[in-house]
Amino acid sequence: MKIINIMNFVRQVDPRLENSEQILFEATRAELALCREYDLENTFLLQYDALIDPRYIELFSDAGDKTELGLWLEIVQPLVEAVGLPWRGRPGWKWDWHVVPGFSMAYTPAQRKSLIDECMRRFREIYGYYPATVGSWLLDSVTAAHLADEYGVSALAICRDQVNTDAYTLVGGYFNQAYYPSRKNIFTPAQTKENQLPVPVFRLLGPDPVHNYDNERHLYGESNRFLKRGEKYKGCYTMEPVWGCGAQPEIMDWFFDCYFAGESMGFAYTQLGQENSFGSVDFIPNLRMQLDKAIRLKDVRFMKMCDAGEAFRQKYPDLTPATSVCAMRDWNRGNEVQSVYYDCAFYTANLLRDGEKLTLRALYLFDENVPEHYLEKACETWDAEYENLPLVDTIRGEDSDGLVFLGARGNLKTEKTGPDTLTVRWDNGSISFSPDGISVYSTPCKLAFGGPDVKTAEGSGILCEYKGNRYRMLCSGRVQAYPGGCMIDPVDGCFTLRFKTDV
Repeated sequence: MKIINIMNFVRQVDPRLENSEQILFEATRAELALCREYDLENTFLLQYDALIDPRYIELFSDAGDKTELGLWLEIVQPLVEAVGLPWRGRPGWKWDWHVVPGFSMAYTPAQRKSLIDECMRRFREIYGYYPATVGSWLLDSVTAAHLADEYGVSALAICRDQVNTDAYTLVGGYFNQAYYPSRKNIFTPAQTKENQLPVPVFRLLGPDPVHNYDNERHLYGESNRFLKRGEKYKGCYTMEPVWGCGAQPEIMDWFFDCYFAGESMGFAYTQLGQENSFGSVDFIPNLRMQLDKAIRLKDVRFMKMCDAGEAFRQKYPDLTPATSVCAMRDWNRGNEVQSVYYDCAFYTANLLRDGEKLTLRALYLFDENVPEHYLEKACETWDAEYENLPLVDTIRGEDSDGLVFLGARGNLKTEKTGPDTLTVRWDNGSISFSPDGISVYSTPCKLAFGGPDVKTAEGSGILCEYKGNRYRMLCSGRVQAYPGGCMIDPVDGCFTLRFKTDV
């Protein structure tokens, strides 16, 4: 199953722009016209201020059957005042991008439900039904549960992983695609149906599977196609048409190749579209270019986000599936860099080859019992953080290269070797990812501990502690500690990694 969601979300005002109400409206009208021209199924998510604006009501009154209208749940001044709460935004700002007051976790659980109820009431009052899709850069688990349990939504959507961008950090999440979240933490896939919210969460923006993780760290090398040494890349590493990657036809070919031509384990997905706050930039030609390329993709369906959610639930009625995103080359450095993401209900992992170095760049454990920071109390800072349990973390542990495969040689090749198993091979080794753990056939590996978590190497593996949570990576190989890290030696040419959270 290969899916593209054309999803544009709509704000009424952006106080950072002069004449923003008109600029944002014209951008939305142009996006809707483009969707009509291509006659593709699409989704527009309306923020409360746009939802109640007569101009947008008229614009979407005859949007057509192929356009889904849903809710973009950022919190704005008209919404909080409608439920009797004070607006805490900056003076003169009816919309404020800081987490306090602009996102649901800035409010108490009871207040969050009141805000949702008001949005749903007005949406139904205007359009005659409740929205089936709700998205936001950030959603909390209380909000997600209320939307699922009380209003039966079909799909939820949140931002890609990012560090210190705007007012929020998301680290170690299910890389792209979609997953069933824990009722205690929307950023964590559940491991049991009992603790699982039965609505998939889709990741937005089409993140770059090479550079989205740590931006410029692997951008430059011996050969560079788009950026020479000293040149600066401008923008985020996503498919958004306002940024450098999304504006380049050749790079968009690369994105589509990564997401839809590479091994995906049976479910491939990405989102196209643009928030209307970039209406001061003429991004429509770039979005048109993307659509021209997308409609030529083989076996890829354009779906409303609500329909994508229902299709996901029909295909995966139990737990979050195993999926992968495989970049067998880099848009800037070609075959010098390769990146493979594997995600399942239990962990996310990223294998990266940069020249002659092969490393497990990222490995985060999912535990449905670890609550998000804002489960029972409101966020009180201007920013917010969502994260999972770090085993290998080369973002916050910038001095760490990850789990390095010493002496590994050759390019990576991927193959689905079981219903939920992805095997990656190189000239003198291989690694297989499955929900049960990771099997490695390789030379010895070196892991330098980095990041803010506490790690201790021991005979049977590595014991970790992060913000009061203790968990263990069990290893069948020989683990030899050294100051600040450990070596893992294979036994009979191989070792396995398993993960345990109840320690």
